[in-house]
Amino acid sequence: MNPFRYSGKDAILVGLSALCLAVEVAGCLLWESGYHLTAGLLAATVPFMMCTNYQCIAHNFIHNPFFRSRYANRLFAHFNSLSLGLPQTLYKYHHLNHHQFNNDAKNPLTGTPADHSSIYRRSKHMNRPESIFGYSLLGVWRTDLASYYRLASARREGVHVWIQLVSLVSFYLLLLYLSPTYTVLLLLPAWYFGQALALAENYLEHYGADPTDSKANSVSCYHPLYNFVWFNNGHHQEHHTSPRVHWTLIPAQRPANGHHRIVPLCHVTTLFQEPMPWSRGGDTSK
Repeated sequence: MNPFRYSGKDAILVGLSALCLAVEVAGCLLWESGYHLTAGLLAATVPFMMCTNYQCIAHNFIHNPFFRSRYANRLFAHFNSLSLGLPQTLYKYHHLNHHQFNNDAKNPLTGTPADHSSIYRRSKHMNRPESIFGYSLLGVWRTDLASYYRLASARREGVHVWIQLVSLVSFYLLLLYLSPTYTVLLLLPAWYFGQALALAENYLEHYGADPTDSKANSVSCYHPLYNFVWFNNGHHQEHHTSPRVHWTLIPAQRPANGHHRIVPLCHVTTLFQEPMPWSRGGDTSK
């Protein structure tokens, strides 16, 4: 019997999660064996693998759990926490908050967005986001994990957070045991930049879009190579409009006459395109 609920292609995502762990362990062993250059190159891939995990593996797992078995999904959530570098359950509630409020801008009455990960949250202006550098590099330390833990506990998932956290700490202690120098000097910085890259990608997926329009609050890019290597992650407006559609089917959700923001090649190019005009009051200056 096929263990996958929606598509056997989800096995690729499971394999990539395992690959990240293998790369981290292999880097420690190679460093201790004197292969410092090879180990360093492996460490350089870790931030990109973590970012891919956030955007493609953990992300898709939240919306469409991979396995038919509830226990298999629970086991994968614990396992994926190790390569994600954060308890999967905490990220789940962080991401569900993002989908509930869709990168909204600041509310004129409260002065803050409801989306905790909104690119406007820390901006000094009503209608302009903060810089991508502040959002991603500082955002690693701003995330209110305690609030997501409270949400998880309210839904009787607090114990899963603790199990995932203990597993994650144990894994990093193992890496420290295998190679203290490699873990401290290379893997811990790789963890930081992996988290920052994931935040930067979220920024790019919404920068210049219209947070007041549910059909145009995200940025899409349709380059075939980008979507092939990143599991259709370019169809971001489509995902926000239909978040439960499996990643293999999301291209079919592209509207024939959509008015959302579309950029070429990949999401990075959104920084170089003219943003959509919109106004919600307050500061509308450029």
